[in-house]
Amino acid sequence: MRKNPRIGVAPRTADFAEGAAIAASVLCLVHCLFLPLLLAWAPALSQSLELPFDLHLWIVLLAGPVSLGILIRAAQRRRHAILIIGLCGLGLLIAALFLPVTEGQEIVISSLGSLCLASAHLANWLARHPRPFVHA
Repeated sequence: MRKNPRIGVAPRTADFAEGAAIAASVLCLVHCLFLPLLLAWAPALSQSLELPFDLHLWIVLLAGPVSLGILIRAAQRRRHAILIIGLCGLGLLIAALFLPVTEGQEIVISSLGSLCLASAHLANWLARHPRPFVHA
């Protein structure tokens, strides 16, 4: 019986989308954690780093559907835990936008959402690229 060389090989577009989703989640986390620290350390920067108020909303509106599509495809391949973790991450990011919370609470909620979403995308990428267990 002949082996199919395509089994276990992920399409390049899926790799690109997953990589972009991981990068976006990590950038979100860096933004949530380090920008407030940078502004506290150098308050003068807050005048030059004026971001539009609705920037977070636009980021979620653009990244959310891409992430959701990737996570739904993961669930179709019986990776339901990845879908659940990713949905929790998206839910937390959306909650941080709309819940009446303090800035500190928003940072915590957004950071947890970014971590969940990045973890789900990383787990999905690893599931699509199985590696044999190697002993050292």
